Amino acid sequence: MIVYNKPKGVLVTKKDDRGRATIYHKLSGKYRHFIPVGRLDYASEGLLILTDTPRVAEILMNSSLPRVYNIKIDKPFTQEMAEAMNSGLVLDDARAGGHEKSNITDMSFAPFESYEIRSEGPKSTKLRVTISEGKNRELRRFFAHFGAKVLDLKRVAYGEIELNNLPTNKTRYFTRKEYDDLHKFMKAQAKETNKRPPREK
Repeated sequence: MIVYNKPKGVLVTKKDDRGRATIYHKLSGKYRHFIPVGRLDYASEGLLILTDTPRVAEILMNSSLPRVYNIKIDKPFTQEMAEAMNSGLVLDDARAGGHEKSNITDMSFAPFESYEIRSEGPKSTKLRVTISEGKNRELRRFFAHFGAKVLDLKRVAYGEIELNNLPTNKTRYFTRKEYDDLHKFMKAQAKETNKRPPREK
C-alpha cells in the first residue's frame, strides 16, 4: 500500500486515448500493477491510495470512510450551500461540473460530514470539507448547482490516511500504524458482511 500525492494535470487511468500523462507515467515502474483507490480528476490533486490487492481497493472505494478536501470556489459562500451541505441534495440535472463526456445526468449528495470556511472574500472562498462518498466529480457538481466553479481541489485525507507534508508527485509506503488500522477496518467490514442476511434468489 502506498500514498501518492497526485499533481494536477495527470489522469488516474492506465492509458489515455488523447496521449495525456497518467499517474503511471509519473510513478515508479514497480507500481505499474497497483490499483488506485478511487479517482481524482485531471484538474484535482492530492492524496491517492494505491494497492496491489484488488479486494482492498474495492472495499475502501465502496466504504463510507471520510474523505477530506481543501477546495477553492470562485464565489462567496452562501446560506443555500450551507443548507445543502447539512441536509444533502438531490439533483435531477447534475451535468454542470461534470465531464462533458460523462453519462451521469442526475446525482444525490449525502449530507457532508463537516465543513469549515478557511478564508472568504468577494471573489472566492476557501473551504475544508469532509464527505463520505466518492462519486464522479461530486464536489464540482455540487458547487456548480450554486453557480460556483471549483478552482482548486486537493484531497488531504482518506479515512485515517493523511497527506501531511508529502511533496507533490512523491510516494510513501503505509506506516505500521496505517497497516494495523487497515487490517482492523478490513476485519470489521468482513464481520459486517457476514451479519447481513443472504439475498433472496
